[in-house]
Amino acid sequence: MTDGDILATVDLGSNSFRLEMARLDHGQLVRLDYYKEPVRLGAGFDEHKNLTDAAITRSVECLERFAERLSGLKPTAVRAVATQSLRSARNPDAFLVRAEAALGHPIEVISGQEEARLIYLGAANDLPEEPHRRIVVDIGGGSTELIVGLNQQSEQTESLRIGCVSHTLKFFPDGLVTAKSMEKAITAAVARFEEVAEVFGAHQWQSAYGSSGTAEAIAELCTQLGEPPEFITRAGMKKIAEIMIESPPQKWPFENLRAQRMQVLAGGLAVMMGLFIALNVKSMRPCYSALRQGVMVDLLDRLSEHDINTDVRHNSITRLARRWLVDGAQATRVQRTALALYAQLEHRDERMRDSLSWAALTHEVGMTVSHSSYQKHSDYLIRHADIAGFSFTEQALIADLIAMHRGGLKKWQDALNQTALHQAALCLRLAVILCHARTEIEPPAIALHEQSGQINWHIDAAWRTAFPMSAYLLDEEAAAWAKLQT
Repeated sequence: MTDGDILATVDLGSNSFRLEMARLDHGQLVRLDYYKEPVRLGAGFDEHKNLTDAAITRSVECLERFAERLSGLKPTAVRAVATQSLRSARNPDAFLVRAEAALGHPIEVISGQEEARLIYLGAANDLPEEPHRRIVVDIGGGSTELIVGLNQQSEQTESLRIGCVSHTLKFFPDGLVTAKSMEKAITAAVARFEEVAEVFGAHQWQSAYGSSGTAEAIAELCTQLGEPPEFITRAGMKKIAEIMIESPPQKWPFENLRAQRMQVLAGGLAVMMGLFIALNVKSMRPCYSALRQGVMVDLLDRLSEHDINTDVRHNSITRLARRWLVDGAQATRVQRTALALYAQLEHRDERMRDSLSWAALTHEVGMTVSHSSYQKHSDYLIRHADIAGFSFTEQALIADLIAMHRGGLKKWQDALNQTALHQAALCLRLAVILCHARTEIEPPAIALHEQSGQINWHIDAAWRTAFPMSAYLLDEEAAAWAKLQT
C-alpha cells in the first residue's frame, strides 16, 4: 500500500448497510466518504427464518448504489462483511448470490467472535491509550458484541443474540411502550447478560464505551435530558424510558434523532438498561468507530508489507495448531512444498494461495481426535472453530481443502470443476505425498505444467529410482485424478 491508495469497507448490518471509504495518507486512514442506508435486514424474515424476497430486494438495491461508488477500485481494496442476519438466516446463499452480483465484490459472513474482534480493533483505533482494561459494547440490530481489551489488543470477546431490532420486534411490535412491556424487555436483557457477567462484569475493566448507533442515540438523549455530555447514565436512561412510556412515539420530544433510529429505540434502550444492571455498569461513553473501521484497519494490515508474526491470521493458525498438538515441523514442511508446487502454475489465484497455506498448516489437527480418517475430523474442527481473522467463507474453503487432501476424489468432482480450487487441492495432495516420510525431501521432485486447462506433472526418472515409495504413491494419485475424467 502506498500514499493515495483508497480502501473501502461495506458493513451489512441487521439494521443498516454502511459504506466507508478512506485514503491512505502517511500511514493514516483519512475518511473520504460515508454512506448509510436503513435496510432493516433483521426485520426481513418469514416464519421459517428465511430472508424474504422483499428484504433481499431492498438489500440488492442498496448494494447496487454502493457498487457505483466502488467502481474503479482494486478488488483487493474492498472488503464487505455481513453479520447476525446472515448468520441466522436459513437461506443465506439465496441472499449472497444476488447481493454479491449487485455489489461486484465477495461478501464475507463473519462469526460473532470475529465481529467482536473487528469492532474492538475499530474502536481502539479511535480511542486514547489507557493504562487499564476497558469494555467496548456494540448493540447491533440482531446481536450485541462485548469485548474487554487493553489498548489495541482484545482479550475477551462474546457475541450474544440480542439487538435493538430483534428486541423491539419481540417486546414492542406495535411501536407502543408501556411500563409492563419495558419491564419485560429489561428483565429479558438482564437474564441474557447475566450469563456472561463473570467475564464481562465491571470487576474486569475500569472504563466502558458504546460503539453502536444505539449507544450514540442514547448518549445524545441523556445529554438533552440534563445528564453530563457524552455520557450514558442510569439516571438518563430512566428519564428516557419514562418519557417513552408516558406518550406515543409520535409525541416523543427527542431532537436530532432519525426516524429509523426512533423505530428501534425502545428495544435498544431496554438492551442497554439490562446490560447496565447485569454487568454493574455505572456510566458509559460513546465512541464513533466500530466494525467498518475495524474491517478497514484489518484490510490495511493484510495489504501492507509487515512482519508475518504481526498478522492476526498467522497468529490464530499458529495458536490453533499448537492447541491441537500438530506436528509443527511436518506442517511447515507440507506448507513449503505445497506453495512451491503452486508457484509453478501459470494461472494462480493469490487468495487461494493463502487458503492453501493455512490448510497445509492445519491439515493434521484432526489427529487429536483419531488417526483414522483424520481429514474428516480436521475438516470439522476448522469449519466450526472460532478463528480470529477469518470469515465463515474463508474457514469453509480451508476446511474443504483439508477434506480433499487425502482419500477418493469422486465426491468432490463438482467442486473441483473450479479451476482455483482444483489447483490448490492438487498441490496440497501432492505435498502430503511428497512429505509422507515426515523428512525433508530432495527437490525438485515434481515439475507441474498447465496445458489445455489440465495440469500435468513430470517426475524425474532418477528421483523415482531414489524414492520408490513416493513414486508409487504419486502413480496412485495420478490414477485417482484420471478417474474424474471417466
